[in-house]
Amino acid sequence: MNFRTEIPAPKYPFDINYNHKLMLLGSCFSDHIGQFFKNLNFDCCSNPFGTLFNPISIANALEMSMNPDLFGEKYIDFFNEKWISYAHHGRFSNADKDEFLRHIHEGLFQSHEALSQADFLFLTFGTAYCYRLIERDMIVANCHKIPASRFEKTCLSIERIVALYQDLFQELKDTNPKLKIIFTVSPVRHLGDGFHENQISKSILHLSVNQFVDNGNVFYFPSYEILQDDLRDYRFYADDLCHPSTSAVTYISEKLSEAFFSKITMNKVREVIRENKLKGHIPLM
Repeated sequence: MNFRTEIPAPKYPFDINYNHKLMLLGSCFSDHIGQFFKNLNFDCCSNPFGTLFNPISIANALEMSMNPDLFGEKYIDFFNEKWISYAHHGRFSNADKDEFLRHIHEGLFQSHEALSQADFLFLTFGTAYCYRLIERDMIVANCHKIPASRFEKTCLSIERIVALYQDLFQELKDTNPKLKIIFTVSPVRHLGDGFHENQISKSILHLSVNQFVDNGNVFYFPSYEILQDDLRDYRFYADDLCHPSTSAVTYISEKLSEAFFSKITMNKVREVIRENKLKGHIPLM
């Protein structure tokens, strides 16, 4: 008798090896994948704008990565004794404006270099819900604990996401013709939006991404399905019952290895894991 539906690792018309450069943008699950690659000593740039959740903010980060001059004063504000960026995660916030801008521009330079050289770009959508800063008519990457009255919450439509990324794909191709894009939908549950609303949000993301993969350079990795349908148990969630547990991240990382690494690369990965253990570091797999 079978008591679970194990999802096999998908097959792709390419593999990822140590000669490749990687870039990752998106939700906190993207942070997990990025740390996985970094632990294995891959050349990897992970979330240079910090954690991003909605498709518009991820698209804005890609636009700024292609053209750093797009970042300007309209994204900068001063709140609660700190300088903040509406295009970045709160980890960039700083009471010192010079330090704040230095970190921002370092991240822009890093993302510009990484995107122009990357062989693979992993994009992880977290939620279709986003927040528009009313006074600036701008979708923000992070609300920075600013009063909710200054924002309008909205749910993105499939049509809006698809139209935005179809134009973006052409820009990315012009910037870096060799780039392959791998989408994932984060398995993290955004229950602050509501149980039903979270399901609607994830469905919008899935239906949007499903239209992207018809493009010859755009692919999908089923991290969402692995947690929801393969593991499918609360013991694979963290204490908040929304984020995947360490063992779940490890399992998904193993599936990712099966999907993207050749036998030669896996042999090198095992060597790196042994070296990490000798140094006292424990990788994600």
